[in-house]
Amino acid sequence: MYDEDVQYQPPPRSPIPAAVVTSLVTTVGVFFALRVAEDRGLLPKFLGDSAAAEVPSILGMRAEQAREILKGRELWLAISSEKEDAQVPAGSVASQNPMPGSQVARGTTVQAVISRGIRQVQVPDLVGLTVEEAMRRLFAAGLQVGPSQTQPNATAAAGTVVQTQPAAGALLAANSPVVLLVSAAATDKSIPRVTGMRLAKARELLEQAGFKLGKVRRIVDGEEAGGVVLEQKPPAGTAAEAGSAVDLVVNAGG
Repeated sequence: MYDEDVQYQPPPRSPIPAAVVTSLVTTVGVFFALRVAEDRGLLPKFLGDSAAAEVPSILGMRAEQAREILKGRELWLAISSEKEDAQVPAGSVASQNPMPGSQVARGTTVQAVISRGIRQVQVPDLVGLTVEEAMRRLFAAGLQVGPSQTQPNATAAAGTVVQTQPAAGALLAANSPVVLLVSAAATDKSIPRVTGMRLAKARELLEQAGFKLGKVRRIVDGEEAGGVVLEQKPPAGTAAEAGSAVDLVVNAGG
């Protein structure tokens, strides 16, 4: 039999309502989800367009202009380095990261590389140097050797530089070619005067000067001694190639 005075007592209730526990769990879950999204660069997508910004193109802009453009979208500019760039003027942005069109959180810093333009170097003075020494100096200056050309020069030693194109002192972009004009061995010589000489003596003098006797034409001239050279062609003093012939007119009278 049961004691009618004994009454059923329900178990004691938890001091923390279940709704509160559920809310805490949800909050913690959202917090960690946001942290993961932030680490992966996805936070703007969760927060909506108001927290995201599209990175504009600042390529080719001066740093001051690029900074103002980014500031208008709540972004910041940082210059990470400089580099030589033939396509971008010195002082302008040559590359950027993130790339234009990227979606980033407002307050993000955009890294920019600034162009130094093209490094210019001065053509050194190479006149009087051998080709080998001239080449070494050009390479040391940051230039290249263009096609060399030879030209006769009466005063410069054969094989030495007599001129450069461009001339010494000119400013060129690094690695530009410089043409060397090099003195060639002189091939032209001055024909000696042999008029008034006997034919045998004239031949000897021509050969000593590096020429040879050409055609000999004889005429009668009563005013000159027989066997004397009356005319020569080319005339005395003419520059002619060594080994070329000199024609003479010789008096057959006498």
